[in-house]
Amino acid sequence: MRTVLARTEGREPLAQNLRKARENRGLSQEAVAKKLRLSRSLVAQIELANRPVTADELAKFADLYGTPAVDLTGTRVATDDPVTATLLNLAPALIEEFDMQSRVHGVLGALMAASHLEGLLDRPARTGPPTYPLPSPRTLADAIRQGEEIAEHERRRIGLRDAPLPELADLCSAQGIPVFALKLPDELSSLFIAHASVGCAIVVNLGYNAVDQRLAIAHGYARAVCEPMGTIRVFTKANADELIERRAAAFAAAFLLPASGVVETVRGLRKGQASRQVQWVFDAATERSVRTEERSTPGSQVITYLDVAWIARRFGAAYRPTVSRLLGQGLISEADSTRLLKPKFVELAEEWLTLFSSRAATPHPGYAISVPSDLNAKHTHMAVEAYRRGLITRADLLEEAVTLSLQVPGLSDAKLLEFAEAAR
Repeated sequence: MRTVLARTEGREPLAQNLRKARENRGLSQEAVAKKLRLSRSLVAQIELANRPVTADELAKFADLYGTPAVDLTGTRVATDDPVTATLLNLAPALIEEFDMQSRVHGVLGALMAASHLEGLLDRPARTGPPTYPLPSPRTLADAIRQGEEIAEHERRRIGLRDAPLPELADLCSAQGIPVFALKLPDELSSLFIAHASVGCAIVVNLGYNAVDQRLAIAHGYARAVCEPMGTIRVFTKANADELIERRAAAFAAAFLLPASGVVETVRGLRKGQASRQVQWVFDAATERSVRTEERSTPGSQVITYLDVAWIARRFGAAYRPTVSRLLGQGLISEADSTRLLKPKFVELAEEWLTLFSSRAATPHPGYAISVPSDLNAKHTHMAVEAYRRGLITRADLLEEAVTLSLQVPGLSDAKLLEFAEAAR
């Protein structure tokens, strides 16, 4: 549902401000309607306060009239609070959220309090990670290349190389970027603040699940290393196609799913290679190169939805971005991507990821052994793959389910069979 601003009891001030702003720009209602691709009658009804205004519409009016959204709505923001004013102008949906200003002020207050205490204790100011000097991307290819290159540099600088990232909020905090979670409007994924008055911070949507929050944090980290102090941004569905946001998205994908780490994981599954492997060796006796060829078992190289889910789990990523990353690295084809993104596979993959989201799952009360490592997830994944390739029977699979169901609540024999049949 779209966020609606200026409900019935409070539409008049906004309606008057919109009319005055239009007249100040010397525009007719018809001209405004044409520029914003709205009907003239709709513009007229808005200015008569007969119709509410959505956040998207308000943003378009503000841009067309060159007037901040907070001024159009009459929202009061302290003159010494440029951060809140900028956030509200960038994301008018925040204006309607109940008590949003106080929540934002809670974040800013925490940042200022920490800065004050650092000063009292004579500790060095939080400087954050290095900002890489980058030109603005001119094309989508530029944006993707920049994002992936900086992600690789940053992984090397931190010393992570190809390993899965640790707890991302802790990593950001160690780099001088505290992370907050607030209940934001559904269409807002995250906020990024880098201002001299408060330092840097990432704010993610509390309504998102842990994996989506992790992606949003990585997206915010991209802004910290790609954009200078003084940057305040919001990430929404509406601005996702902007090149700087595409760059941040490319960074987040490469930061969470490092290229060589993903390739190594796929190779560990004995997949991602051509079905026919040709090798050459030099024969000193004949002084010629000798050719040998090895063919993999038919079907063994197919990357299934559970393979993707396994990779996503390993790197703490979501299923869909992992499919995209595999496609971008040439490990799957476009046809594979289309297959893996079928609703049935997406649903089952997300269900599997939920079942194995915790490495310390509480086993059945009557079972004495607990496995806090990822052995259960690995066991399930291998059992499904063996069944898919005809290496074990249905009866064998159901026997595997007996032990697994004791370790993983919710993984019944019927559910394991459903996972396995879908992978065939």
